[in-house]
Amino acid sequence: MATIVGVHGAFHQLWGPHEVANRWIPAIRDGLWHVSSTIDPDEIDIAFYGDVFRPNVVDGRPTDEELLTVARDAGLTDVVEALAGPDGLQVIAQAVGKESLRQLINQLGRYFTDQQLRATVRRRVESVVTPETRVIIAHSMGTVVAYETLCDHPEWSVETLITIGSPLGGGWVFGQLEPSPVDGVGVWPGSIERWVNIASVGDRACEEPELARRFGDRVTDLGVDNGHRAHDPEPYLNAPTTGRALAAALER
Repeated sequence: MATIVGVHGAFHQLWGPHEVANRWIPAIRDGLWHVSSTIDPDEIDIAFYGDVFRPNVVDGRPTDEELLTVARDAGLTDVVEALAGPDGLQVIAQAVGKESLRQLINQLGRYFTDQQLRATVRRRVESVVTPETRVIIAHSMGTVVAYETLCDHPEWSVETLITIGSPLGGGWVFGQLEPSPVDGVGVWPGSIERWVNIASVGDRACEEPELARRFGDRVTDLGVDNGHRAHDPEPYLNAPTTGRALAAALER
């Protein structure tokens, strides 16, 4: 039974649950090592959902027109055009790469617009959280999935949420959340007693790195510097800052 459940981010459609676990579990244990703490690998589980977005030859890859429809339905084009003009999507594609933008729309955009897919992804978290689970640590898009799933399960006994590289505070993402923010403040996620948010210097996914501004001052915002791997999960997970947050959660 998992004491810690990890929830990965986007772009894992060509990975598998064991591969992700082989990256995440050693990194989590290395973070704890920095603070002279440890946990048995069997007490860590990963909620894997990357295969939900894996392409197949029967359906084919979504066309640019289909992805543009998803972006419009999700409200992404309105946000981008307000920031970067009518050619905002093309500007972003040039900055981050066309395929990266396609995958972002195909995954996070579809997550927000396809309720059946949204429920399928959330069920992956539900399937690994047990009454023994005390901590959920989530990265990138996984922070959205973890947040919404926790909000949907206030009866869970999970006490600590740790978000790393989170887009939750960004204007577009914040406005798409379920449940919707109330009077500009995000709903507190279910049973959580302690929420630690960690953002790296230079992580462009963290449009708003201080989630306390969006979800209230119960959130503890911390910073790290992941160098040239600003958004990668491993430098977040093995950082002493993350290790301290996990150790404190395990000691509660």
